[in-house]
Amino acid sequence: MLRLTALILLFIGGLQGYGQDRKGYYQAEIGGGVTADRLPFWLHTNTFGKITNDTYLWGTVGVGTPFSKSDTRAFDYSFGFEGTGALGRKEHRIFIDQLYGRVRWQNLILDLGIIKPEIVYDGLSSTNGDMLYSTNSRSMPGINLHTQDFIKIPWIGKWVSFKARYGEYLMIDDRYAGNRTRLHHKMLDIRFTIIPQLSIEAGLDHYAQWGGETEKDGKLPTSFKDYARVVLIKAGGGDAPENEINKLGNHIGNEFLKIRYNNERWGAEFYYDHIFEDGSGEKFRNRPDGLYGLYFTRKKNFKWFKSFVYEFYYTKCQSGPFHNDPVSGEVVGGNDNYFNNGIYQSGWTFYGQVIGSPFFTPKPEEASGITRGVLNNRFYAHHLGICGDLPGDIRYKLMMSYSLNYGTHSVHFINKNGEYTTKPQFSWGLELIAPDTKLPFHTALNVGFDKGDLLKNSFGIMLKIFKTGFF
Repeated sequence: MLRLTALILLFIGGLQGYGQDRKGYYQAEIGGGVTADRLPFWLHTNTFGKITNDTYLWGTVGVGTPFSKSDTRAFDYSFGFEGTGALGRKEHRIFIDQLYGRVRWQNLILDLGIIKPEIVYDGLSSTNGDMLYSTNSRSMPGINLHTQDFIKIPWIGKWVSFKARYGEYLMIDDRYAGNRTRLHHKMLDIRFTIIPQLSIEAGLDHYAQWGGETEKDGKLPTSFKDYARVVLIKAGGGDAPENEINKLGNHIGNEFLKIRYNNERWGAEFYYDHIFEDGSGEKFRNRPDGLYGLYFTRKKNFKWFKSFVYEFYYTKCQSGPFHNDPVSGEVVGGNDNYFNNGIYQSGWTFYGQVIGSPFFTPKPEEASGITRGVLNNRFYAHHLGICGDLPGDIRYKLMMSYSLNYGTHSVHFINKNGEYTTKPQFSWGLELIAPDTKLPFHTALNVGFDKGDLLKNSFGIMLKIFKTGFF
């Protein structure tokens, strides 16, 4: 981590001589929460891991410079830093939210460091429009090469274009396979433009955890040949653990579809994420599992109502309850067990938070500081998010969610009579943001409420002030 930080600072220093007229930005925030026991779901969820359910006071500062708004520059750069200190009932934390340098050449961008994902759909989505990578956890340090926007394909660019990503990251938290677990990522998104207002996107998102070290298997394969096997989703070599004979590493992916319509007055988008963890999921044997979403926004005269998001999740199938038939022993490919893994037992979590949709419930952190995956990955859920402006230019955002939770195929929820049961959960959150017209900063009030059997019933209030500007 120290070597990565030094490399980023050296990278930033080498760029400071370019574009001395560039403006920098600053941001600062301080906030606190009040609750009897734990902060409600929508007061701590999707805060990039900054706020946990036991946080009662936090502060964040950040500086940086964005890319130039000029379209004439073939080469450009950006860098930034953001740090947070947080006080909680169980622990106090100081950590880096962002530390990055970015270089852009025409339509290609190279990112180095820790960078938060961009917020989409006005922040109304429960998972930032991506079932696998939300804004719920802290971001990982890494290197990422990607297109800035869609690139038109020669001769058919009027109708067909694409964008892509290729990245490598380090999972540096305390986890079962050690803090040297690596994460490979690649994404391809193809857009078909039907008419200027209407487009269809289809693509594939692929992640793979690899490397690291476990007590049972020792140091896991990390050679270049092993890396190639991970990238190409090939079987492990002779030094791979038994569970990785078919595919080296822990692979998780998402096949997605988006249908988007925009005109001068409003825009709408339907999006679908199909999650898979193995071959059965890739072949859609786990249907109808996935995320189904609808986003609508008004571009003019929106005042009371600007945008809304509705999302529906279904993750109960998982290609059936058994990976191996309990009678014949035949491999049937079920029990996909989303966000969990036998070797990488911390699963799809980072610093105790689920990386993907927060409706997947992480296991409690152990005394060692390790989180061993999720305890609830079979559920269906409805989510509604609405935002707009109230009188006095007060912005509001309302989030309401209901889920019915089943645990996992292997470990069901059990009632007091020893019978399988389900756990319903309702969570509600309201945010009001007052402008900085009378005070030199923005003021935000958040109110949240949880009622159900999955999470403890709770009511909480948060107040924060924040300021952003340029220098």
